[in-house]
Amino acid sequence: MPLALVGTVNDRTISYALKEGTIAIGRSAESDLRLEHPSVSRKHAELVVDADGIRISDLGSRNGTVVNGAKITAPTEIHEGDEIKLSDVTLRIVGAQPAAQTIFASDESSVASSSVSVDEMYALGVPKTDDESHNLFRILADAGELLATERPLEELYPAVLDLVERTVSSERTLLLLVEGEGAEPVPVASRLKPGTDDSGLVLSKTMVGQAINQREALLTTDAQQDPRFQAQQSIVSQGIHSAMAAPLFDDENVIGLLYADTTDPASWYTKDELRTFTALANLIAVKITQARLAALEEKRRRIEQELELAERVLSHILPESCEAVSGYEICAFHEPCREVGGDLYDTRQLTDGRYLLLVGDVAGKGFPAALLVSNIMASVQLLTDDPPDLSDMAARLNRQIWRSTDAVHYATLFFGILDPKSGRFDYVNAGHNPPYLVASDGKHEEVAATGLPSGMIEETVYSAGSVDIGTGGLLAVFSDGIPEAQNAEDEFYGEERLLELVRRDRSLPAEAIINGLRTDVDSFVKGCPPSDDVTILLVRRLPK
Repeated sequence: MPLALVGTVNDRTISYALKEGTIAIGRSAESDLRLEHPSVSRKHAELVVDADGIRISDLGSRNGTVVNGAKITAPTEIHEGDEIKLSDVTLRIVGAQPAAQTIFASDESSVASSSVSVDEMYALGVPKTDDESHNLFRILADAGELLATERPLEELYPAVLDLVERTVSSERTLLLLVEGEGAEPVPVASRLKPGTDDSGLVLSKTMVGQAINQREALLTTDAQQDPRFQAQQSIVSQGIHSAMAAPLFDDENVIGLLYADTTDPASWYTKDELRTFTALANLIAVKITQARLAALEEKRRRIEQELELAERVLSHILPESCEAVSGYEICAFHEPCREVGGDLYDTRQLTDGRYLLLVGDVAGKGFPAALLVSNIMASVQLLTDDPPDLSDMAARLNRQIWRSTDAVHYATLFFGILDPKSGRFDYVNAGHNPPYLVASDGKHEEVAATGLPSGMIEETVYSAGSVDIGTGGLLAVFSDGIPEAQNAEDEFYGEERLLELVRRDRSLPAEAIINGLRTDVDSFVKGCPPSDDVTILLVRRLPK
């Protein structure tokens, strides 16, 4: 029996058929089964399906993978009926994909002999007369091509009017859509027979309101004598004798209105034609909703591709690893809370043998912040081709960021130059979280700000500071994604806890300190998704 993974993510039901091969699961757009939930890691887990069965492995995810209540640490065999939890997302292996459900809102109202409700249309079931059966069969035959053919909305509307003209005889046909909850319906397409007065079609508010608000299709066989339209004159003044209006009901919502009329006193619509017209409106509504969803999916797919491209570009902008420095350990960790982020870091040797160290945090998240990151990284590379004066470099970076962003975007930056021989570190702190310099005996000092964040004011003066990283000393530079990490009780991890951990583990290798910090933060937040990007850079001077 074929198996599938089913579950719910962000109130949306998902179902993924399990086929032979390797299936990557995670938040990344490159995953085979993408779970767009903030608690799921970008590369969370992996399924292997082959002749021997199904096995699941955790890929070092932040919040782990649980099978039937037990957290897994090695490839684990799973079977039909098993429950898999990937952080806050629960999936289950089932023997068949569940059928989709259609839910109809109840509406019992109708107007005798002149209207038909949407629910009445469904309750009527199979047509009772040969003529009605023939009409409905003809609609389905004509609508088959319309429903089967994918086309953009601007091409769909004329095709809809062609179908209406083949179904009912009318002088004027109008398609209106509701573009938002509570909004007035907006005409998107109309069709007038040759010779018909095109000075303007004024619709009856009575017909529009009843069709949309009460989900009823409305018919008038002699509008000139119909008391419902005498007061507002919108139909009477145009000489209309018979008219129909049907709600565009897409099986969930009324998305608009289909209207047809005639001024011929020898021609009028019947109740059977109203039912036919209403069935046609339902088919049209479903098709329009499908086209809208297809357009949204295409837009989502295009944005996703652009984000993937941006992610690949940015992955080459930030260094994959820190340069080795004799007598020092330099180690960094960077994790954006979205596909792309606003944190940045860099380590690079200058032409005079010293080393540039940089950590920054751009205001905002996502793609706009990532664009500013790329701008800053390119500017830093240009400004450090020759060993720079740090105060001048900070001022020039500030002007560049100010000129290339709006008033709400800026960046906090901490950067400096390390002399490996002496341990002297000259720096500028442009509004960044004060790093900690921890000595070998555990004493510490904060490396305070020496100026405003970059890009807030066009002309800003920055002063440079200097500290000495002694033997066994540790410089910890971090972004606010660590101290501002929150748990379910809205408590912050805090800088005091960060400092305590760094001081306690100061004698460990730099990579071990970072891993310990990540574990401690994960333990504190207890599965709550990150709200900001996380970056930490450690510079540890090795004991002699």
